Amino acid sequence: MGNYALTQHTIQQMERYTAHIAQLNGAGSTRQTFAVAPLPTQRIIQAYQQAVDFLNEINVITVNNGHGDKLNLLVGTTIAKTNQTSAGNRRQPVSVGDTEAIDEYLCTQTDYDVAYLYQTLDAWSHMPEFATMLANMVVKAIAQDKLRIGFNGISRAATSDRVANPNLEDVNIGWLQKIRTWAPERTFEGVLNATTNQMELKVGAGQEYQTLDGLVQGAIENLIAVQYRDDPDLRVICGRGMLVEKYMPLLNTPFDPMNQNAARLLYQNRVLGTLPVRIVPWVPANKILIANPKNLSIYIQNGTLRRRIVDEPQWDRYADYQSVNESYVVEDYQGVALIENIELL
Repeated sequence: MGNYALTQHTIQQMERYTAHIAQLNGAGSTRQTFAVAPLPTQRIIQAYQQAVDFLNEINVITVNNGHGDKLNLLVGTTIAKTNQTSAGNRRQPVSVGDTEAIDEYLCTQTDYDVAYLYQTLDAWSHMPEFATMLANMVVKAIAQDKLRIGFNGISRAATSDRVANPNLEDVNIGWLQKIRTWAPERTFEGVLNATTNQMELKVGAGQEYQTLDGLVQGAIENLIAVQYRDDPDLRVICGRGMLVEKYMPLLNTPFDPMNQNAARLLYQNRVLGTLPVRIVPWVPANKILIANPKNLSIYIQNGTLRRRIVDEPQWDRYADYQSVNESYVVEDYQGVALIENIELL
């Protein structure tokens, strides 16, 4: 440790990079912790959304308070009506969103600290787009981790353990866990196997649901509130592997060219039940979430995005320390359904 010397060119590149970041945020230097200014914060959020497609479909928004009522970003009821005011009847506006919210949001600190090894910096520093490459690498890593937490987060540990929880299960409470906790009536986890003492939901011949299509449609009709069932933006959100059982026989059959093209078209326009499928990385393999993506949010508390970039020669690296207070929110539990423990026979 501490025996690798950066080239002078790399040092100059890093000085320009950190000076530019400091200037954007009105900070004297990145060597001291500074709060990212509001405008750069919005640009960073947009960069997260561009780096990972699904983040562009949900809400990633800033809030002033670290704790409070959800923003209720969906209209969960009808609002049209008539009213004869001449008869003395006062017009009564209808509250929109989840008017019976059963939980609140709580923004807690998450650290997104990145190390740039000297050898990596030297390998990149000759490139004209050095600064852009460095920034994009960090943005993408952070954006991907937000998605992992959203679908896999179970709890928030005082000190998380990456080895024991490789999908960041202990960094924050994600959307699926929020549904399990606050809306168990919107979840379907199968039946208890008396032998293994585990819940299981078998899908196939001889079972209650013989196909994934039937399972998904049953969840739509039984778990999602009636006002959301015909939402044109409702999606089946799952991992890529969930569709293998349905489409592999079709793709693995030696059709003639015309039928082969038709098979590929079916896969490209894939559906489960009556809904389009949105394949999203890091959704657990045996789970399906049915929701309008705009029913999922990440709240970022204003003023809490903090950063510090320091040279740490004793570790042969630069360290980019970033932290932010954030919360994963389901806006209206009435518009979601979570299916778990799926086992395709």
